[in-house]
Amino acid sequence: MTACIVRIEGEIIDDSNSLQKLKRFLDRQQKPRWLVVSSLAGIRKLISESIEQVFYSGAESEYIAVQLNNIWKEVTGTEPEEGYVLETEKLANLLKGIYLTGDYSPALKDAVTCQGEVVTALLVVRILKSAGIMAELVTPAEIGLTATSDFGNATYTSLEVGKITSRDSSIVGVIPGSYGVTDSGKLARTGKSAADYTAAYIAGESGSDRLILWDALHHFYSADRRIVPDAPLISRLTYAEASELAYFDHFSLHPRTVEPLMRKHIPIHILWPKNDLDEPVTIINTENFIAPNVVKSVACTDDITILQLNGPGVGLKPGILARITSKLAEVSVNIKSVITSQVSINILLDGRSGRKAEQIAHELGFTAVSDIKLLEDVSLVAIVGHGMQTSFGISAKLFGALAANQVNVILSGSGASDLVSYMLVGSADRDKSVKAVYDAFFVDSIYK
Repeated sequence: MTACIVRIEGEIIDDSNSLQKLKRFLDRQQKPRWLVVSSLAGIRKLISESIEQVFYSGAESEYIAVQLNNIWKEVTGTEPEEGYVLETEKLANLLKGIYLTGDYSPALKDAVTCQGEVVTALLVVRILKSAGIMAELVTPAEIGLTATSDFGNATYTSLEVGKITSRDSSIVGVIPGSYGVTDSGKLARTGKSAADYTAAYIAGESGSDRLILWDALHHFYSADRRIVPDAPLISRLTYAEASELAYFDHFSLHPRTVEPLMRKHIPIHILWPKNDLDEPVTIINTENFIAPNVVKSVACTDDITILQLNGPGVGLKPGILARITSKLAEVSVNIKSVITSQVSINILLDGRSGRKAEQIAHELGFTAVSDIKLLEDVSLVAIVGHGMQTSFGISAKLFGALAANQVNVILSGSGASDLVSYMLVGSADRDKSVKAVYDAFFVDSIYK
């Protein structure tokens, strides 16, 4: 027997309509049913604030237990259950340990964050029961969900599949978020908001016929709806297209979600309670469907900086790129992309890493580099969709649209993949760029 694996957002506790539709959906499943729940944003924020207060000001760590118990009362209208109280006390003790020892290692950070996910899961279990769904908390340890010790960015390594597929189907198992257990028994998170990845790993290992993402916070649209309000939903995506779009914050998918599903060709169905439950609004699978206009989405992000290493000898001196990338890796700075020429190396980083990378570049003292710059006031705009290397005129349409709207492209990159082209523009031109490119590929007949 396989199992029904559904990823839900913690925020479902505030949506009675979605809860009732979820109940009807689960009632129709004739197999073991599992919900993987992401942490509530409010609880994540509370934990973050509590860590800062405890670590820097020595505030009472018990404060967070009181606050979490108040959240329970506000949401359920009842006194907190014993199991919930015990988990909040455990979280308070972790915070107290941080204050007394001054230790906030990656392992301890994961332990604190995982406790927030357990607390969220218990709250969700209570609300599900109120909605008529028999449910109980099942921790990753109880299903043998193991992970590497790369704290904060771990990889799942094994699962006791029988505990997933042979479970009593009358009670829904609720698994907290985004972590597994290391060989040494510590908790290791697989990334920020990685409940998608957790659910995908369980679905892949247990041989489910599909992974269900229930009522995603940010659906896959043809553009960021904050910029293009009427952009339509994307009905079909490949694994690669979905992974590419997952790096942009106006989509809701962990980039590693597709990894455990690809080799078994398990599709992802995104269900939206506003629609017929039998009709997913988006299906993600291996089908290499090329859209009539090639582009499926115009994506953007401001979480980008560019470290430039300039000099006439950059293209002649061996080892410059290797030295800077190796040093950045040592300090856990992730490189998004690299665009080079004979006189310039451009390293694309997230917004938080730019200043650190700039300092490292200066400390390395490259003799062939005459100028080091950090460009911060920039935005990344991308077009995503398979077929770019086999379709004529895509680049011409793209740059023609930007030029017609007087947008200066700082850097561009295409050809490294069949499904994406990037443009770096000034942050002030982000919205104008997205609208111009969207109109070129989805609206204006003169470009079709």
